[in-house]
Amino acid sequence: MQNTAIQKALPPAEVEEEKPVVAATTEDAAEINGQKETTGETAKQSATPETEVLTADDTDIKTENALLPRVDFDKTETVGTTRWMRLETLSYHVPPAEGDDDATNTLRKWDRAVRTTKQSENSIDAVVILAILKNDVDDPTKDEIVCVKQFRPPVDAHTIELPAGLIDRNEDVADAARREFEEETGYVGEVVDVLPASYLSPGLTNESASLVRMEVDMTLERNRLIHSGQMKNSGLAGCEEDRGLEKLLLPRVGLLEALDDLQRREGVKVFAALHSLALGMSVGE
Repeated sequence: MQNTAIQKALPPAEVEEEKPVVAATTEDAAEINGQKETTGETAKQSATPETEVLTADDTDIKTENALLPRVDFDKTETVGTTRWMRLETLSYHVPPAEGDDDATNTLRKWDRAVRTTKQSENSIDAVVILAILKNDVDDPTKDEIVCVKQFRPPVDAHTIELPAGLIDRNEDVADAARREFEEETGYVGEVVDVLPASYLSPGLTNESASLVRMEVDMTLERNRLIHSGQMKNSGLAGCEEDRGLEKLLLPRVGLLEALDDLQRREGVKVFAALHSLALGMSVGE
């Protein structure tokens, strides 16, 4: 009873009005109701009109456009196929014109030839062999480039080329080069360097080849016998033999002049990679 009287005599407790906490400077952040608010200066920066705000969809579009042009292989059409070749029509996307939202305007078509022996889109199809025959180890001016001459039906003419051939399934590039070189020329070569894949006619085909540099050691008895004609090359078979494939030795120094002379005298056609090599070598002579 006494306690109740005392409680009635006391004035009601004053409740202090809650005041918001104000940051000391615009560089500070205030902690209000357990949530951190951005300072005035930061808020001002985020509102700057030059700052681009991207949605998730915008980001996806920008990322996709950055990858263009690209081929959509799911849309590839096979036009026709033979034992060795396949003709395809590719669909590829290009970056859209500024302000053009119609995705169909970015689709283009391209025809290409593909070897049916190609194991994957990025697999290497063949080897091309640059072999140097060392007649005198002390005199590089006597070196010779081992080439082949053969009839090529697509150009209806004999051609001068570097030895080359397709890589067998699961065959190593260097092993393929050694095999093809011996089959086409009879020589045994030593692999010196293997280059990454290069593309022979990328506007027409995805065929790729690895350039392999080899040396022919003329101290080996087999190479001497092949060179002198005392041993016949028994590696040729099938269409290569039918087309009269034969080895042809051309000088390393003066290769460009030798090729030009053959073209004038015999009307042969020269493999582009061999002609490019000869031109490059002539620059340094």
